[in-house]
Amino acid sequence: MYILYLQPLITDIVFELIHLFYVAPSVITQCTLLGDPLGPYLSSFLDSAQTYCWYNNSLSQVSLAVNRFVVTVLLRLYFFTPSRTLLFSFLQHLLAILITITLQYILPCCKIELAYASYSFREVLIPGVFNYGWAYIKLPAKIACSVIPLAIYCVILFSIRFVGKRLNLQSRELSRRRKQELKFTAQFAVIAIGYVLSWGTFSLLPPTTAQWVKG
Repeated sequence: MYILYLQPLITDIVFELIHLFYVAPSVITQCTLLGDPLGPYLSSFLDSAQTYCWYNNSLSQVSLAVNRFVVTVLLRLYFFTPSRTLLFSFLQHLLAILITITLQYILPCCKIELAYASYSFREVLIPGVFNYGWAYIKLPAKIACSVIPLAIYCVILFSIRFVGKRLNLQSRELSRRRKQELKFTAQFAVIAIGYVLSWGTFSLLPPTTAQWVKG
């Protein structure tokens, strides 16, 4: 479990470093910090890095939920061995990289870039070009990474009583271990809800230029 938990933690650190050392100084100076000739390439790399971090964290919601389901409902406490967990983590990172490459470099529209003017990031919209990125990657990924974990956590919630009774008849130690695992499950469920609220509010609330911050 800890290996799976480290995946979003690592990308969160990368994400925060990008904002701390690139976005925040750009906001303060109100200009990009990277000049020619390497500036555009470095900016593109940082845009891709933050996109990768976002989608890796999104996929982590699914992997953590599946882990909780296997452990607390199927009672396969030793299914996620270190080698098997590392394999799942590798596949998760690989999928996040493929999504990032497709979104940022293959589809004609619309990639994501960091934007100091809005203190966040924005889609690079092209007039007259359909937003393939949103229709085929961004929205489906957000929905899948929200619905799947929430559905799994609902199944876990409804199975608590049934599985608990069965465990009490089998082993007190197994029952105690499952209660501990359920505490971790509750924490991950809260994280999943926070994930849904974060992308949901960013998608539904109207954008702002944040001019009021400048006075």
